[in-house]
Amino acid sequence: MKSILIINGSISGDKGNCGQLVKQIQRHISDSYSVQTLTLSKKINKKAVEKKLSKASAFVFVTGTYWDSWGSPLQKFLEDFTDLEGTPVFMGKPCAVFVLNHSVGGKSVLSRLQGVLSTFGCIIPPMSGMVYSLVNDIVIKKTKSVHADDLWSLSDIAVVIANLQLATETEIKWQSWAVDRKNFRKLWIG
Repeated sequence: MKSILIINGSISGDKGNCGQLVKQIQRHISDSYSVQTLTLSKKINKKAVEKKLSKASAFVFVTGTYWDSWGSPLQKFLEDFTDLEGTPVFMGKPCAVFVLNHSVGGKSVLSRLQGVLSTFGCIIPPMSGMVYSLVNDIVIKKTKSVHADDLWSLSDIAVVIANLQLATETEIKWQSWAVDRKNFRKLWIG
């Protein structure tokens, strides 16, 4: 059975809006996939997390927007697991990205994070990322605006997850460039 690992990289973890979004995402994942979650704001064991990452067929990353970036737990995750760039842990595995924000900044976070994940080795399927904001939520729920169709809505979760699941059916023997896995933290100034 293929599996999807949902990685919550928000500061508030399971208790915040990203935690609520994770619950909605889970409802859209087909029963033919096993689903695990990883909340990065909790203390994590690197070996156990690496094992979860290795077993996953695909990833869903969820984060809020904090000063024009993703959550600090997600940043620490990316730094701590940079030695797995281009390895089978990430290589060729599809990922989806969900970003929450109050009003602005989420789209740049989405684009930058997808770029980082591509460099790690993940596949970015079409329409596999979305930003949902407080502003979107207010407009969609409180108005009958003709412009609402042009806003991401919670119903778009179904499209993102469908494309992610379709991408898990792709099997290509991707190649990786050489990566310094031993000395990437060495001092080089001085």
